[in-house]
Amino acid sequence: MRRLLQHLANIRRLGIKELWSLWRDPTMLFLIIYVFTVAVYTAGTAMPETLQQTPVAIVDEDDSALSARIFTAFYPPAFNTPARISQADVDPMLDAGHYTLVLVIPPHFQRDVLAGRQPTVQLNVDATRMSQAFTGSG
Repeated sequence: MRRLLQHLANIRRLGIKELWSLWRDPTMLFLIIYVFTVAVYTAGTAMPETLQQTPVAIVDEDDSALSARIFTAFYPPAFNTPARISQADVDPMLDAGHYTLVLVIPPHFQRDVLAGRQPTVQLNVDATRMSQAFTGSG
């Protein structure tokens, strides 16, 4: 028990010594205060929690009533009005930064949904717009 108290007393003395040396170094004190307050606050508020005017494109290979309903489901101000593009335009348009999200609706999508199957859609995300890509990809 005596050894434990001696160890705790040593730790206390070292802690007080470090605090005094920190108090005498204003640059280090400023950096510590900055890193644990201003930098944390800035990083926490810099990324929006909602999408704002996200450019969207849709490749509609089904051209059905269901895919048209999906097309109209992207509302402002979160999304810009979706553009219709071809499958060949997906990569060049994403690479050029024209769209952040490109939704690809496969052929026979409505027929498969009505038949009870679970068709898949593809969502291509341009991750160079990090905050929108992170929020938009779900």
